[in-house]
Amino acid sequence: MKKVRIFALNKAAVVGVVILAIFAFVAIAAPLLTPYDPVAQNLAAAFNPPSLAHPFGTDDLGRDMLARIMYGGRYTLMIGVAAVTLATLIGVPLGLISGYFGGWIDMVIMRITDIMLAFNPFLLALVLVAVLGVGLNSVIIAAGIGVVPQFIRLTRGQALSLREQIYVEAAQAFGERPLNIVRRHLLRNSWTPIIVFATLNVGLTILVAAGLGFLGLGVQAPLPEWGTMLGEGRAYIFYASYTTMLPGLAIFLGVLAFNMAGDGLRDALDPSLRV
Repeated sequence: MKKVRIFALNKAAVVGVVILAIFAFVAIAAPLLTPYDPVAQNLAAAFNPPSLAHPFGTDDLGRDMLARIMYGGRYTLMIGVAAVTLATLIGVPLGLISGYFGGWIDMVIMRITDIMLAFNPFLLALVLVAVLGVGLNSVIIAAGIGVVPQFIRLTRGQALSLREQIYVEAAQAFGERPLNIVRRHLLRNSWTPIIVFATLNVGLTILVAAGLGFLGLGVQAPLPEWGTMLGEGRAYIFYASYTTMLPGLAIFLGVLAFNMAGDGLRDALDPSLRV
């Protein structure tokens, strides 16, 4: 409860959680909040400016922008969470094994990690999409793999520190199996920085996915993903600027909200940062 109170005292973190809660609610309840189909075309209504009938206007195919923003939150937020989950499932075990066992295992894992770190996360995702092809699943895999090296580095550092603790040495002295030590002692005591780091990286994976969508290599039309919408609207930026401004603003708010929530979690869960 103390950690919850500390988190609640961080106004920026609370604002971030509220924004995320609004986005999640709007994305889930979109069919109840708008009568429009996000992929239904009406060329006669193309480029209608914002009005009572279409509060966010319509795009080049007459699709309601508000409906597309609402439904698009499903894809964009899901990509961010799914990609970070994938990165956690891959990076955390590899980092713990590398840090605890050391030796040739550590050398192999860290050399591969160094090679991956030589690429910017977006460039690495771009290469993976070129190999896997475009589509929703490819974007999730590419964005997730792009941040795996950071998770490996983080958890390896935790493992190197924790394996010198007395309770780990005691477990070794009692003959506990190494994998049990990694699972019961190292992983359990590494969750705090992992959770904080994962929260902060959701925003990064959303930006990577949006960048792929902007280039036409992400989620494909007519699915209303925010990055894809941004790419579709760039051709009309001087004629109907809202077609790029609105999805861009949604991406900005989503990334900002995850970053603020992550900062709040870090302050609440890390005793060394408490004032």
